[in-house]
Amino acid sequence: MIINRTIQPDLLKPGKPAFNPPEEFQLDNSIPVFMLHAGNEDVTKLELIFEAGVWQENTPLQAALANAMLQEGSRKFKSYQIAESFDFFGAYLQLYADYHFGAVSILCLNKHLPKILPVVEELVKFSILPENEFHTLTKQRKQRFLLENEKVKVLAQKKFSCVLFGEDHPYSQTVTANDFDCLEVDSLVEFYKKNYRSNHCRILASGNTDEHLLANLNQYFGEKDWNGSSLEIESFSVKSSNSKYHFVEKPDAIQSAIRTGKLLVKKDHPDFTGLLVLNAILGGYFSSRLMANIREDKGYTYGIVSSIPTFRDAAYFVVATEVDKQYEEATISEIFKEIELLKTTLLGEDELKRVKQYLLGEFIRDFDGPFARATAFRNVNDFGLDYSFYEDYYDMLLTITPKQIKNLANKYFETDSFYTVVAGRK
Repeated sequence: MIINRTIQPDLLKPGKPAFNPPEEFQLDNSIPVFMLHAGNEDVTKLELIFEAGVWQENTPLQAALANAMLQEGSRKFKSYQIAESFDFFGAYLQLYADYHFGAVSILCLNKHLPKILPVVEELVKFSILPENEFHTLTKQRKQRFLLENEKVKVLAQKKFSCVLFGEDHPYSQTVTANDFDCLEVDSLVEFYKKNYRSNHCRILASGNTDEHLLANLNQYFGEKDWNGSSLEIESFSVKSSNSKYHFVEKPDAIQSAIRTGKLLVKKDHPDFTGLLVLNAILGGYFSSRLMANIREDKGYTYGIVSSIPTFRDAAYFVVATEVDKQYEEATISEIFKEIELLKTTLLGEDELKRVKQYLLGEFIRDFDGPFARATAFRNVNDFGLDYSFYEDYYDMLLTITPKQIKNLANKYFETDSFYTVVAGRK
């Protein structure tokens, strides 16, 4: 049969993904274990997640570098021996730290997991953070930092975070090159011994897990020998700038980076899911209004995007792009023009239908496979939420109307509440 390509195929309504929450267990020392059994390949991903992020540090770079140093040597293994163990068993190790958490992630074939877990135990429980490796890592990270700070998009984002939250807030990106020189290995050791403890840990396992996994986890991580003292979670107040416009000079900049946006309600607010749709319409996907206007029609930029970054204690909306110096003012003007249109004109049903189809497709993909489901779980569990968040989001995608979109735009997109940062040539 020959397909008639002049006839548009029917749009099919995506089905609702299965929100299967993980099974919950506890190790003998009360570490919570969340297990998502799914998939056909005999592979398991383990994440040991600690309260060890920027929020907990008392010196810049503590969280990131203490986490990175975990693989640099332990009481039994040198750094090269740890690396060789993962290579030999075909396992993958990833270390990362964000604003609230430091994590150790392992991807491994099930048959090799019992052999790799003793190595993971060493780097989690008995790291020694050797000084020679510390100096090497610090030099590498400083060089990377200096290179990144040559980019106007980095300068604009750093300034934008400070404008929104204030210089002293953990969500502000205020690290300087001098912080690398002032950091001492003893500071990292102190942070590691305080935060990478069993009573600040939870474990997430996903994949085609076998029946021995829980026993193996209990063997290597279930003892009480690495318990620590209670953490005092400090609170920080947001101190947004009084000025709505900020400029960061980069004399040799080829382009100008623009960031404009504002603080929003957090992820647990009833309006949050609707704001995700509003964001998509404005600049959250390739066929958004900002892309159609500023990229395709005006030709000011190769790309422009809006997003809603979320943290445990805050969220914000931001529009980001890079343009030639001569288009700075025109681009900012067009951004606010599109925002005003959302506030004054009802969205067309065809446009809303297209956005809904896109978001539903992305939503289903977020639950496609065991590792995606593990990420989806963390995206609510890290915020103290449960799967009712996804139930509400799915229902909202099916029912939200143009009038609701307009009401949200008027409620949250007051022009006077926006901050704008430009980085580039004067």
